[in-house]
Amino acid sequence: MNDLEEAYREVMDSLKFDESLLDYSVLDRHIEAIAEISKLSNNSITIYDNFRREHVWASANHKELFGSNEYDDIQIHPDDFEAVMRNGITCMRHFFIGNKNASNQKLVREYRININGVFRRITEQIQVLETDCKGNIWLTFSMMDISPNQSPPYRVNSKLINFRTGDFISPIDTFFNSKSILSDREISILSLIYEGFLSKEISEKLCISVHTVNTHRQRILEKLKVDTSMEAVKYATALGLFDN
Repeated sequence: MNDLEEAYREVMDSLKFDESLLDYSVLDRHIEAIAEISKLSNNSITIYDNFRREHVWASANHKELFGSNEYDDIQIHPDDFEAVMRNGITCMRHFFIGNKNASNQKLVREYRININGVFRRITEQIQVLETDCKGNIWLTFSMMDISPNQSPPYRVNSKLINFRTGDFISPIDTFFNSKSILSDREISILSLIYEGFLSKEISEKLCISVHTVNTHRQRILEKLKVDTSMEAVKYATALGLFDN
């Protein structure tokens, strides 16, 4: 668990905030709007502040659903805890931080938490609510509800969805040990594939051999764990490498 805690600290430390540039009046506006959403949907919604590294707001029905006003009091099933940590860290590290399309993404996951003394599966959606002027992920919000599926097998499911394009990545925690998913060269090549260029045309544009291009293409497929270039392009879209 110490390794996961260290990975979490590294991710959070990579966010370099300037407190003087954070306008907390936007938080009040978000709370007003989200409180109404929570009433209508009957979901538990919380807001997390990555600068303060704490939950700064919970909806009124959070306590009704989970027995506490504090998000941090939620008890995750011991068998699910590590997977929940891993996919959360992976999502921040690779899919939210530095992603120009982060506001189009949401992490959807299912896991078990203690509800009135019984562990039940919940569905949680996490989205970026606000970035600072430097692009740091500042405020995020979590929407929780009891899952309609309470039958075994009990495993943690996680998926990153681009809700504007419909592209998704699942399971995301397979990228947990990746320092970076694609190199700059691989991103350049995949961008050209995205634009419709063939390997020979890419080799001419980048002044490298066709063999080198094809080697990079194969490594891209292996790293993204997909079978075709079209699937790789969909992943790259979800990662925010291309403009939508």
